[in-house]
Amino acid sequence: MAVLVMNQLFTMIILMLVGVILNKKKYLSENDAKELSVILVKVAVLANMIILLQRPYSHEIFVEFLKVCAGTLGVCFIATILFYVVGKWMKMALSSATLFACCGAYSNIIFMGQPLIKALYGEKGLIFCVAVMFVSTLYLFTICSILLPLGTDKMKDSAKVLKDSFLNLVFISGTIGFICFAKSIVLPKIISDAPQFSANTTVCLSMIYIGFLLAEANLKEAMKDKEVYIFCILSLIITPIIAKAFGGLFLEGMPLAVLAILMGTPAGTLLPSFVESYGKSARRVSQYVFMSTILSLITLPLVAEFLCRS
Repeated sequence: MAVLVMNQLFTMIILMLVGVILNKKKYLSENDAKELSVILVKVAVLANMIILLQRPYSHEIFVEFLKVCAGTLGVCFIATILFYVVGKWMKMALSSATLFACCGAYSNIIFMGQPLIKALYGEKGLIFCVAVMFVSTLYLFTICSILLPLGTDKMKDSAKVLKDSFLNLVFISGTIGFICFAKSIVLPKIISDAPQFSANTTVCLSMIYIGFLLAEANLKEAMKDKEVYIFCILSLIITPIIAKAFGGLFLEGMPLAVLAILMGTPAGTLLPSFVESYGKSARRVSQYVFMSTILSLITLPLVAEFLCRS
């Protein structure tokens, strides 16, 4: 299992290096990277969620899908509490502690988790990847949207929170895909080909985007910060253990392994721009993303080997 993960990570590293080179050579500007992220989040990822759920209905898979959704929600709640308690233990202010907690609850499932799951479990594993992606994104736009403004003047009213939660494109595309799966609705090939072509770009573009972000980060500054290392230990080691223990109460086999691996991926690359809208430090979050991404190249094979054995 670890060898498969390492092989996939090596491929991802090569694509990340392309992003680093594009950054250093100034072939890709910061604005270009932001536009690339828009394409990923609003086109490729959404198309992927619909395509991955284009499969014959199975009651067994349907039940396991719902269980993985429940497991994801539970792990997100536990992780949020854990990170918040540790943040307060490190004497963080309320605003910093909620930032620490929300970053710990949202992993890089979209950009790093998906290619790993496909390499390990093929198309069968990706439907559970959609479940984790769907719930974690909903969690980010609901619970995290409530927590992040605490200690700031960026509070949003409940109507705005609900609108952002249920009218975002990830939620809508996931709902469409889920309905198609539950009702065994198969899109005509002339229609399904378009999202399929878009979905095929997800892995390549997302790794290039991550490489660009890594090239922007201040390595020396991040490596000197004890708080960043504590974040990485909690997110890359403790959280997947929690996912294995909690999910093991009602999951087993591949669905449980998918949950554990995805919860052991680094901090989500969407977090810096997301927290910035609440007046939080995008620079601090970028350090979490940067260092956890680097260290995940070591921890993910270990998670796969010791937590995901069949």
